[in-house]
Amino acid sequence: MSLAAGAIAISINTALLAGADHIPLVTARGGLLKLLNIWVGRDLARLGIGTFWARLGLPMPGGTAFQLGFHVVVGVMMALLYGLALEPMLRGTAWAKGLAYAVLVWLANSVVILPLLGEGFAGSRDLGLPGIVYFAVAHTIFFVLTAVLFARFLPVPTRRIRSRSRLG
Repeated sequence: MSLAAGAIAISINTALLAGADHIPLVTARGGLLKLLNIWVGRDLARLGIGTFWARLGLPMPGGTAFQLGFHVVVGVMMALLYGLALEPMLRGTAWAKGLAYAVLVWLANSVVILPLLGEGFAGSRDLGLPGIVYFAVAHTIFFVLTAVLFARFLPVPTRRIRSRSRLG
C-alpha cells in the first residue's frame, strides 16, 4: 500500500518539480544527494564503486538519470517509512498526518540539509521566495498525497481497526 501510494505521489511530485523548470523557476532539489556525496563520495571512489558502476553502464551520479532515480527511490523510501512506522503512530486524518510528516521533513531539509550545504535556511542563499514556496508546495503535496493514498489503499477492516484504536 505504501509502495503504491509512494510511487503515485513521487510521480506527481517529480512532474511538479519538472514543471518549475519550464516556468522557469529555480527550486531546491538534490540537497540530500549533494550532502551524501560530500560525506561518502570520496570513500565510495576509493572503494572503486564509481568504476564498478561505470563498467555496469549505469547512470553516473552527476547525470540527470541518476538524480531522477535517486529522487524516486528516496520518495518511495519516505512513503514506506510513513506506511510502516509513522502512520500507525500518528493521530488524526490522513490529511493531518501527511501535513505533519511534510512539515517535519521540510524542517529537516530547511534547517539541517540545505544549511550544511551552505545554501542557507530553505535554500535562501540561492533561491528566491517563489522558488522556496513552490518547492514547499510540491513537497507538501507529495507527503499529503502519500498519506491520503495510503489510507485509501488500506483494506476496509484495517481502516476500522486503526480508527477504533485511536479513539481511546
